[in-house]
Amino acid sequence: MILLSYFSNTLVLLFFYNNFYYNKVMKKELRKKYLKIRSDIKNRELKNQEIFNLVINNKYIINAKTILVYVSFNNEVDTINLINYFLKIKKVAVPKIENNIMNFYYINSLDDLKEGYFNILEPNTNKKVTSFDSCVSITPGICFTRNGDRLGYGKGYYDLFYQNNKVYKIGLCYKECLIDNLITNEFDQKVDEVIYY
Repeated sequence: MILLSYFSNTLVLLFFYNNFYYNKVMKKELRKKYLKIRSDIKNRELKNQEIFNLVINNKYIINAKTILVYVSFNNEVDTINLINYFLKIKKVAVPKIENNIMNFYYINSLDDLKEGYFNILEPNTNKKVTSFDSCVSITPGICFTRNGDRLGYGKGYYDLFYQNNKVYKIGLCYKECLIDNLITNEFDQKVDEVIYY
């Protein structure tokens, strides 16, 4: 009986390990595939402009007092124009990685940004966001599903942030990076909607 119980427990552990490993490998392959697709996208300026228009006319964006927004890099959907636009009419905060935690800091202009983690522009201010009432978070991703599943870069910064802070989440991506299904786990956080073109 003890031997049977040990054997059953071992099988369960093997199943979960294999499932975890399989998911990790699949996500790695998807990242590689969609980073390549994203880098090869044509008409990028047109697509960025269309996404810009969709974002600024979004009802949640219009009603928000503060916009949390990533600073685009590496062929991501452009947010520099969005940041410039929102700085004129709303509070704007951008992310900074500190001790493996993502925090958001208010900025007043693009001059408040400097190169930081992974050479991504980060805020160079001390005005940390401490309340996330009336915030909308514009979220990066390598690819998304229409129902909000997101494949990020694998570090889990946004997942952890969204577990701890309840904000309305909008993912941005190019139409070519929309996929039908995505393997997720209990740590993965969905966005509330995806804006794409």
